[in-house]
Amino acid sequence: MASINRLSPILAIAVGVLHAGLAAVLTVVDVKPNLLLVATVIVVASWGPVHGATWAFVGGLTANVLGGEPMGSVPLTLLVVAALTAGAAPAFTRLPLLYPVIAAFAGSIVADLGMLLILQLFEGGEWRGLQLGLLLGAAAVNAGLAALLFIPARSLVRRRELAPHVVSRWRT
Repeated sequence: MASINRLSPILAIAVGVLHAGLAAVLTVVDVKPNLLLVATVIVVASWGPVHGATWAFVGGLTANVLGGEPMGSVPLTLLVVAALTAGAAPAFTRLPLLYPVIAAFAGSIVADLGMLLILQLFEGGEWRGLQLGLLLGAAAVNAGLAALLFIPARSLVRRRELAPHVVSRWRT
């Protein structure tokens, strides 16, 4: 367990850098996927809320420093998503493979609405309206990414659970 605790923030920083670098250029069906949100949801669903909060904060802060959003807005919205994902987990115990997809869809909507609210507070001015099609399109893309990435992440968790002797060998 100690090795994943030390490695988790490093991986979160790497995903934050990847997200910040690809956010400007990666477009799927006219929307930009939120790689950090998908990673946070998968980490919460696979490793629990503590690791998810670490990913949300460290990765979000990294992406925030490298991006152009108001400081603290990305980790704030991702922490809300991580908390909602962890809080809703008991309701989805019968749907363990579908849960991260649903959480990424709902989390994407929550994060986008949170960012819109934060940007509106910082920029002020007239409300430009909510583009529901764009919001739902981004949520669908993020849910699709979660569906693609959750199975490999789950297999890593299972492999780690089945081979505790490997972890003890790494520590010595």
